[in-house]
Amino acid sequence: MAPRDEREQLRTRLLGRAPRCAAVADLARDLVLERGAGGKVDLAMVEGMDALGQSLTLAVTTPLGGDVFNTDFGFDGLNALSDETTPMLVRERVRVGLVSLLRKEARVSRVVDVKLVDQRLEPPGTGAARRLEVRVVFETVTGDRLAMSTGPGGARTANG
Repeated sequence: MAPRDEREQLRTRLLGRAPRCAAVADLARDLVLERGAGGKVDLAMVEGMDALGQSLTLAVTTPLGGDVFNTDFGFDGLNALSDETTPMLVRERVRVGLVSLLRKEARVSRVVDVKLVDQRLEPPGTGAARRLEVRVVFETVTGDRLAMSTGPGGARTANG
């Protein structure tokens, strides 16, 4: 077996495999079906880095405790956007929520950087002042570096 294939198998084993989800609305997701050999319909799957990226995207767009089967799953920073009135406290709660989410994830070995880009301390008079874009860089247990970005377009991950 080629070294590249072995590395991909190790990545898949360490980072996991999951059914593929596709966005069907702003925050809604649905499972994806695919037609395989002989016309058989089955769940489409993601694995390795894609599985981790999808899992983190789902976690960031799910309120903490929003999954009744896993109340520890989700992102507490969503509450900050509605609970806090001071922009500085919103920023810090979002930052802490992201770091906490990543620390709970066994496939993440360390958080490298968290950057928040917003309208800073301007009053929330316009919709633009209520936007918060976040970029988090972290390393996985396989030694790979990923960047996760969130903003008006939703959450997405990419090789760091």
